[in-house]
Amino acid sequence: MEEKGKMMTTPMVSVIVPIYKVRGFIARCADSLLGQTLQNVEFIFVNDCTPDDSMDVLAGVIDNYPNRSNRIKIINHDVNKGLPTARNTGLSAATGKYIYHCDSDDYMEKNMLERLVVSAEKI
Repeated sequence: MEEKGKMMTTPMVSVIVPIYKVRGFIARCADSLLGQTLQNVEFIFVNDCTPDDSMDVLAGVIDNYPNRSNRIKIINHDVNKGLPTARNTGLSAATGKYIYHCDSDDYMEKNMLERLVVSAEKI
């Protein structure tokens, strides 16, 4: 398992996204995540040995968010281990107060994470 990316401060939220055969979806997903209004977020993308060019598509989106580069972790599995293991790999790397699991075909409104944190902190 190889990890790239370093974090400057402890994040409020760790977002975990498994990547496997999602070329048609990952751009919209990553764009909606990296464009979040909440700044104190780490993004953990777990490449579960995808056989397509999903990681190249992801890299293209990441290039559009240079201000988030220190908040992105990419973890590469050596072999395909399946969705549950990919999620657990992300959990092992997560350092946030809160965890959000995001499927690579999901997308969200720009203020979703901020709204979730505000709600959670009120409890």
